[in-house]
Amino acid sequence: MVHLYKELQPADHFEISLPQSLSTQERQLLTLFYQPLTGPEPISLYLTLWAEAEDALTNSMTHYYLMSVLNMPIGKIFEARIALEAIGLLRTFRKQEEENRSFIYELIRPLDANTFFQDPLLSMFLFSKIGEQAYRKLRKRFVSTISTSGYTDISRTFTDVYKPVHSKINVEQMDNQPTVKTDYPFYMEEFDFDLLKSGLSEQLVPSKTLTIEIREVIAKLAYLYRFNPIEMQKVVILALDDQMNLTRDRLKKAAADVYKLTISKEPPQLQKFFSSEIEENRIVENPVKSKEQEMIEYFESTNPIEHLRNLNNGKEPTDYTKDLVSNLFINHGMNIGVVNVLIEYVMLQTDKKLPKNFVETIADHWNRKNIKTAKEAMAIARSEHDKFKKLKNKEYVPQVSEAELAKQNVPIVNDRFAKYERTIPYEFLKQLNNGREPFPYTIELAESLVKNYSMPIGVVNVLMEYAFEQTEGKVTRRFVETIASNWMKIGIDSAEEALNQIDKTIKNKEFLRTTGFIPSITRESIKKDFSEVDGIYYFYESTPPYEFMKDINNGSEPFPTNVKIAEDLINKYDLPLGVVNVLSEYVLSRQDGKFSKRYVETIANTLRQAGIQTAKEAFEYLSKTEEELEMKSKLGYVPQITQEHIQRNGNDVDHYSSKTPYEFLKQLSNGHEPSASNVKLAESLVLNTGLSISVANVLIEYVYNLKSGQLPKKYVETIAANWVHQNIQTVQQAKAVIHNKETTNEMLRNVGYVPTISEIDIQQMIGNRVIEEEFKEYEMTTPYEFLKKMNHGVEPYANNIQLAEKLVHRYKLPVGVANVLIEYVLEIKDGKLPRAYVETIADSWSRKNFVTAKDAAEHVAMEKENYAKRQVEQENRPRSKWGRVEKIPEWFKERDDQGATNDNPQTDSIDFEKERLRILEKLGRKE
Repeated sequence: MVHLYKELQPADHFEISLPQSLSTQERQLLTLFYQPLTGPEPISLYLTLWAEAEDALTNSMTHYYLMSVLNMPIGKIFEARIALEAIGLLRTFRKQEEENRSFIYELIRPLDANTFFQDPLLSMFLFSKIGEQAYRKLRKRFVSTISTSGYTDISRTFTDVYKPVHSKINVEQMDNQPTVKTDYPFYMEEFDFDLLKSGLSEQLVPSKTLTIEIREVIAKLAYLYRFNPIEMQKVVILALDDQMNLTRDRLKKAAADVYKLTISKEPPQLQKFFSSEIEENRIVENPVKSKEQEMIEYFESTNPIEHLRNLNNGKEPTDYTKDLVSNLFINHGMNIGVVNVLIEYVMLQTDKKLPKNFVETIADHWNRKNIKTAKEAMAIARSEHDKFKKLKNKEYVPQVSEAELAKQNVPIVNDRFAKYERTIPYEFLKQLNNGREPFPYTIELAESLVKNYSMPIGVVNVLMEYAFEQTEGKVTRRFVETIASNWMKIGIDSAEEALNQIDKTIKNKEFLRTTGFIPSITRESIKKDFSEVDGIYYFYESTPPYEFMKDINNGSEPFPTNVKIAEDLINKYDLPLGVVNVLSEYVLSRQDGKFSKRYVETIANTLRQAGIQTAKEAFEYLSKTEEELEMKSKLGYVPQITQEHIQRNGNDVDHYSSKTPYEFLKQLSNGHEPSASNVKLAESLVLNTGLSISVANVLIEYVYNLKSGQLPKKYVETIAANWVHQNIQTVQQAKAVIHNKETTNEMLRNVGYVPTISEIDIQQMIGNRVIEEEFKEYEMTTPYEFLKKMNHGVEPYANNIQLAEKLVHRYKLPVGVANVLIEYVLEIKDGKLPRAYVETIADSWSRKNFVTAKDAAEHVAMEKENYAKRQVEQENRPRSKWGRVEKIPEWFKERDDQGATNDNPQTDSIDFEKERLRILEKLGRKE
């Protein structure tokens, strides 16, 4: 059943989306193909929306405009709209914003003639509407965005609006068939294809034959002819061709043949059924309508302007009155029926007048009351009229009416609660008073609980009955409001819950009388799903503290103070029930039945800080606490890292990662307990320094073995800080660091220096450069290894290694060039490496930018050749007694020759040694 006011109101706004303009041929399709199926009113609505959408300046409009243009009531417009939705010509999107509602109508192009005739449903229904002759004539003639973001697609499907009617199947039988709403327009998902295939062998009808297209045709034909899957098996078998294939046309023909043979020779027809559900006020069980029903139907279906004409004896209302009524739609968003009732009510109250302020005041009041139908409007109008009469006669006017009762609409599960839930407080108090008029004070008190405290009417009636019984009719405001406040806190929402609470209160009073206290936690107050609780913990999780302590005491009553302490842990400290029961059992068993509040609260605080939420977790935590106490007495320290940390970290299980630092130290000590200081130190590497458990164990093992069972704190922490800096995270990385450290120490012992250039560094320096085979020993060998090779395998001196690596680091010589230089100097200096001499050559070579060992080797060869030449020249020169070569100028030789031929015998000879000594004396230098 559809309530029209929930679907559409005249004041609702709408916009139109027309993706493309429609052609003249499509107008013909609408008139000749679709109008016989839907009737003229839906097509009129479609053409009106089409005409409005073609105007680019058209803005948002109200449905009141459509009512005026089409001269149709809102109900007819709604029926026309859903007919267009079902036939596939319109999609509707709705957007709800508080009290305002807006729509987008997206017009859809009609199907082309060929597609229309291929559809088994549409073509058959058109055939049934216009007859065979007109159908063949049509076939011969024709077969040759506004954003919807935020809106909801509420379009009706074809089968929401239409259903087939057979000549031999009455409508009542068809109405009894179950209807399931789906999103697919022709209910393909409703057809049971599994049942269909169960009677068809794979050899006869292969699965690949049932394509999506064929499945859709089968589903539509089954819906059209009302065939079940068993009957459709016959249709499928008849439709198979010689190649065991299925086609659309053969299926249609086979279905029609089976229908004619088994049901009727007349084709199935189309019948609307959805429109009959639109207005609940139009559906009556009796064929004869009451006067009130006729009035409601008149108000709901009559245009308010027409209603004004009727009230004016057929005369046209004034423009002022029309504007006032239109304003009720546009600004107040009221329904037609409500507006008509409001007009008539105001005219009755004001002697046929329509004062604007009075009309709008009542409209605001009715909107706040959420009046949506003419029936509701008539009810509130009568109620207001009755109040006015009572005030006029100085009688008390009840504030809670039948309308308020109907609005709460509480379902009645049992007849016992009907008298509470279906009676307003005034009438209920009158029944309690044996039919006599109740005191106004009592009525006002009961109604204030509904109005001011928003209590359900049924709960208020139960409360007032209980108050009358407890006070023997002398009800006081304080007594009633105290109970009401308590019931609101515990969430009493129905008469049934209120009566159960009263029974509980009576039982509690009896319990208090016998035991001296009332447990605040009962089985009824425990609201928890125990379906996933392990069986052994179910008793702890589901038993109230009072019953649990009574069970521990073997059925004897527990001390009220003990129960109060346990309940406070739940009510004040928010501990779960199961945890509290485990704690209670733990304390009572270890304290010989004593239940010290301070001791209990200390443990409770520890459990809460640990985040314990279940009985199972509490058992495990308290058991762990026992183990820790035992460990502390034995070791003097409670290890902080347990197996839980290892499992939580998800490390690979191996020798180092599977044991806690405590367990690992114990293993290193051959099973003896390690010292507390060593355990603390090992755990601090994980908790404070940030090493993983496995890496920390590797470090501990290394230092333990290195220091003969000792763990010097500073030494361990220094290594740990270095490993953190190097980002050591795995056992392999830690082992590699230790191996490098040991190799370094061995190098220091043997050589006194640790080489800084490795083979990896050489690979990075060379990169992708191609090296000739004869120079690989220079280019691919570290300075350290090259010196060792030049020394015939004997470890080279540390200063020679440093000098060779200095050529690479400081002078930026490639390793191959540096090795060539070292070889060259060792050769010419008889195995020595004079630092100054080597650096002089390195400085010269760096300026010459030698890149490869080949460049350096060629330069060395040239130098050796030049050196040999200089040696020969030096050997052929004359030398003085001091070893210096005295070069005699050519002119001096010529002079001697001239002197030999000169006849002058008095020429003196020069004593060069004497002259040299004289010059040295003048210079102040001695021999």
